[in-house]
Amino acid sequence: MANSKRRHWVIVGAAMTAVVIAAGIATAVSGGDPGSPKAFGSQPASTAGADASAATPPPGAASGTGTDSAPSPTVTKTTAPKDMKWGLDYSDTLTFDKPDELATALDDAKRLGMDYIRVDFGWEDYQSFANFPPDFGKFDNVVAAANARNLKVLATIDFPPPWARRDTCKDTSACPPADNALFAKFVKQAVARYSARGVHYWEVWNEPNIVAWAPLPDPVDYTKLLVTVSAAIRAADPHAYILMGGLAADHPSPGAPFITPYDFITAVAKAGGLKAVDAVAYHPYPDGDPASSKTFQAISQSPTSIITALNQAGAPNMPIWITETGANIPALIFNQPDQVKPQEANQVHLAQREAEVLASYPNVASFFWFSYQDVPSAHLVFGLRRGDGTYRPSFDALQQIIADAKKSQ
Repeated sequence: MANSKRRHWVIVGAAMTAVVIAAGIATAVSGGDPGSPKAFGSQPASTAGADASAATPPPGAASGTGTDSAPSPTVTKTTAPKDMKWGLDYSDTLTFDKPDELATALDDAKRLGMDYIRVDFGWEDYQSFANFPPDFGKFDNVVAAANARNLKVLATIDFPPPWARRDTCKDTSACPPADNALFAKFVKQAVARYSARGVHYWEVWNEPNIVAWAPLPDPVDYTKLLVTVSAAIRAADPHAYILMGGLAADHPSPGAPFITPYDFITAVAKAGGLKAVDAVAYHPYPDGDPASSKTFQAISQSPTSIITALNQAGAPNMPIWITETGANIPALIFNQPDQVKPQEANQVHLAQREAEVLASYPNVASFFWFSYQDVPSAHLVFGLRRGDGTYRPSFDALQQIIADAKKSQ
């Protein structure tokens, strides 16, 4: 899906064609922890592994405080397997937040019951010039704030600065680096710095199976970067947990370049890429009811599913991390104000349905909600908070879903 500052070109097409979509998750397999045995080689798919003060008022419950005058929707208790990993996706907004904004955003993650935050870590944000060393000050603030709240950080590594991009696509942030070894050098510096501060989770690129890998998706080309960067990560942090870049579930817009997750994983495995990671990542946004949505069936319920690809690659128990899923409010894009509240209510319903459906899926290890807050100017209207900062009913609903899931652990 999209990065609020640089990836909006990816999401616009999907947002313009979407009906109301939403997501929750329950997991059947743990993704493991840094330092633990690799999950795909040490446990059967049916078992679970191990993992383990506000600037604005908290969202209201029945009173409607922080949302609107309507009461919060009722959420049916969800039964979820143990050790589910819950996360909230901020793209790269946290990196540019003021201190009070950062505090509020992460306080909200704690209220929700989240265990992780997912934050974009684009090279271009930290090293604008080739002859100057990286300046990690902005990300230092994010990590310190997350640590203060006992939130784990999943950093998505991507986006070289213009001076480090290939000549064929210099004008887009999605352009791969001209020199994978130089990219790996930057990554190694970052991992060494942040492993000492408790950051051990790294996702290599975002949605490389669509045009977020410019100019066209190429699994063999991506694998070369993945192997090089993963080696650098492990050299700097032997306990690092590495995810293959989260795969888009479908075309970002009609006719756009797209390689199915099954085909992409199969090609990466053939090129030796699966050996470099601890898990694969996936971004299923439902195209209807989650039980029948092809984007969800692509996890394990279709002949060309992610599970099928992993089985064929000899990694049947490799965890699948859902590092993005969510629900947009298309009425805000199409200027249909009378449809906003019904769509927000349906967002809550779909979150519950997805939790029920995904609870039965093997290998699924995490749920990261996209996103924290709308960015209307980029047509990103997936937030638990609206563009004006008020809380949607989905905030209280997701909080209840997570609380119920954790009670069952």
